[in-house]
Amino acid sequence: MPDVALRGIPEELHLELKAAAKRGHRSLNGEILARLAASVRPGRVDAAALLERIQRRHEALGPIDLNDKTLRRLRNKGRR
Repeated sequence: MPDVALRGIPEELHLELKAAAKRGHRSLNGEILARLAASVRPGRVDAAALLERIQRRHEALGPIDLNDKTLRRLRNKGRR
């Protein structure tokens, strides 16, 4: 896979991209790649195909039980 280096990115743009990446749970590189891909790919999103992909991922996770006990355990997990 080819590598590309970006130079001369204004600091404000860099910070905005980092913030967008964090909101989207992506790395900075992932955010930039997603935005570049979206800017050059024609057409609309196939909502049915997207929903199917989401459902497959959800099924792969299995049941998630977020009761009070589990939430407290997960919240406190990193506090040791």
